[in-house]
Amino acid sequence: MDTLLSDIRYALRAIRKSPGIIAVAVLSLALGIGANTTIFSAVDVFMLRPLPYPDAHRLVHVYSTVPERGWTYNSVSIPDYLDLREQSRTVDLATSYGRDFNVSGIGERPERINGERVSWNYFQVLKLQPVIGRTFTREEERDGQHRVAIISDGLWQRRFGGDPGILETTMELDGEPYTVVGVLPPKFRFYERRTDIWTPIPLTGEESRGSHFLAPVGRLRPGATLEQANAEMVTIAARLAEEYPETNDGWGAGARDLHRQIFSEEFRMGSLIGSVAVALVLLIACANVANLMLTRVAGRGREIALRGALGASRSRIARQLLTESMIVSLMGGALGLLFSVAGIRGFVSLMPAWFPRVDEIGLDGRVLLFALIVTALTGVLFGMVPALHSSRPNITDSLKEGGRGNVGAKGDRLRKALVVAEVSLSLALLVASALLVQGFLRLQTADFGWEEEDVLTFQVALPSSRYSDEAALNGFYREMLPRIASLPGVEAIGGTTILPMQGNSNSFFEIPGREVSSLQDRPLTEVRRVFPGYFHAMGTALLRGRSLGEEDRPDTRPVIVVNEALVERHFPGEDPIGKQIDLWGVNREIVGVAQNTLDVDPNPRPMTFMSAFQYPVSNMSFVVRTTGQPVAITDAVRSEVLRLDPDLPIYQVRTLEDRINEQQGGNTIMAKIMGVVALVALILAVVGVYGVMSYSVSQRTQEVGIRMALGAQRGRVLGMILRQGAIMAFIGVVIGLFIAALVSRSLSLFLFGVNPFDPLTFGAVALILLLSGVGASYMPARRATKVDPLSALKAE
Repeated sequence: MDTLLSDIRYALRAIRKSPGIIAVAVLSLALGIGANTTIFSAVDVFMLRPLPYPDAHRLVHVYSTVPERGWTYNSVSIPDYLDLREQSRTVDLATSYGRDFNVSGIGERPERINGERVSWNYFQVLKLQPVIGRTFTREEERDGQHRVAIISDGLWQRRFGGDPGILETTMELDGEPYTVVGVLPPKFRFYERRTDIWTPIPLTGEESRGSHFLAPVGRLRPGATLEQANAEMVTIAARLAEEYPETNDGWGAGARDLHRQIFSEEFRMGSLIGSVAVALVLLIACANVANLMLTRVAGRGREIALRGALGASRSRIARQLLTESMIVSLMGGALGLLFSVAGIRGFVSLMPAWFPRVDEIGLDGRVLLFALIVTALTGVLFGMVPALHSSRPNITDSLKEGGRGNVGAKGDRLRKALVVAEVSLSLALLVASALLVQGFLRLQTADFGWEEEDVLTFQVALPSSRYSDEAALNGFYREMLPRIASLPGVEAIGGTTILPMQGNSNSFFEIPGREVSSLQDRPLTEVRRVFPGYFHAMGTALLRGRSLGEEDRPDTRPVIVVNEALVERHFPGEDPIGKQIDLWGVNREIVGVAQNTLDVDPNPRPMTFMSAFQYPVSNMSFVVRTTGQPVAITDAVRSEVLRLDPDLPIYQVRTLEDRINEQQGGNTIMAKIMGVVALVALILAVVGVYGVMSYSVSQRTQEVGIRMALGAQRGRVLGMILRQGAIMAFIGVVIGLFIAALVSRSLSLFLFGVNPFDPLTFGAVALILLLSGVGASYMPARRATKVDPLSALKAE
């Protein structure tokens, strides 16, 4: 312990003698450690921590699949789920689907509450017990007996003031009375959806096998494995396909770990790329600091030689130098931890609100332990190089130097190798960042087929208790739409079942007169029901024919509008107007063609638009194009709806621009993160090149003096020094291009129409690194040309 304390005291004195180098080293380490700590805080929550449910490792996600179409993790129909639940011997299976409710009768005004319909055993499978009351019973999973509800702690506190007598209280959901039977623990959340009300699925026995919308979750029974559960689901699905070929032919099923359902492959790939990127930054920082420490130690050649001459062993010298490195690392770690506080805040601000578990990201014991481990490993990593290199000095030569550092060719080669490594790793990060930023910019400027500025969106859900048939639904909509259209500042209003980028609804269809070899070979289309004015309000052009109008009613000829993609795929070179397609068992005439929109994928899908007056539904999303600020008309719109129905709330009131930006937020996170990471890497690499060239020039004072004394021109000396920096940068760029080619392949998931091997991007980044390397060499080279030959020779 006395020896250790002595080493620490001596190290602190030595560090104080070179504050400039130490400051740069500490800052470099802080950037690397701070970046790694920031990313780890998210990766730990997303990938490493178990899900916040009892025995979460036993939970599985059960899904349906259609291999012929490449559909992998699809939802499940109610009849298929019931068969899987009944026949499974390896999994206790539950399920749920989103079902929001209009809540009235409590509070100042009606409110739309996030809810779910769940199977009776849903909470038993999750091993979740209410803090008050009970869960559902098997009998309550039947239509007519399903009017019981379990509520969240948040809703209990917000709407009922935390009343402990809440049980058996009646609340109106969509105009029907429901009895509260339980309150869940605080902060319970399943998947990314924030839910406040759970009610049983009202089974009628008439559900369709062709309607897939359930998300089953299961718990492995004692002794069962995930592999056994998956095999069992495959077997049951094959049996159902034989038994119900009209609906289940080609459909399969499977089971996977629930964690992989919540955090998909995109999450995993993004986490891996981010982790590798910041790890490379840390390696660059370590190489940079190792170079600085080598430079510093080289200047202490006489001191180290004297210690050796006085009897210090090689291990004693190495330990002293390693102690200094560890102190520098601890200083960098402390500063890096401060950087990570700001980094985590910035990182969380980039995350869309719908990201699962994003509210759990922060500094905690696990993250602090990670930062400590990284700091210690970093100190060893960059400290071992100078410690081993300088622990066996040539005592005679060093003492002859009269105090000048004895670097030697070996030390010079090592420093240059470290710089080459910095440049190559920086180039790989810069290429990845440039590709992602290109994808981000292309995403921002792409023509999505609509104009999102100056558009207000909101949703309305008409309760079936009061709007039970087509006439009632259409009566409300035909009265509401003109009222809102007449408000000051409203240019157009329309409605749709699904707003852009808010989901999808695939349906098979047939073209009369065209045969298909199997049911699964039928073409697919995205289906939307829209009100007249939708295309105008969205700014989507109608290219041919007419739009859907108020004259399209339930008692008139079924008509549709299709998009360009459907026409190009199924009616190439033909006039589609007047053609028919069989959708949902009804022949529908095409009366118009709309431009393509990127609703679901980066590439347009075939889409079909039906009249919401001809086929009215209770849940609709509305778009209102305004002449001013969209949010300014919110209160007026809400008032008009409440005048028509005092118990009907409008909800999800947001501008279309905000909706799209939030949905695209997940696609732009990687570009923003990699942009910051690559900038840090570039700065570190430039500092590394500058440090090596600066030290190299200082060690060649005698050589430069002799050259200039013998008549060398300043331009030739400048060119000689710049050439050395350029050679290091060039070697680093060549190696970095190979690394970048390997890295860019994994980025295709996050690139929006950008070639991951874009030659222009690779060339531009390589040029930037070369110019940066030469630029970093310029100042030391220019300093070398100002050497006074006589002064240099006198010093020698």
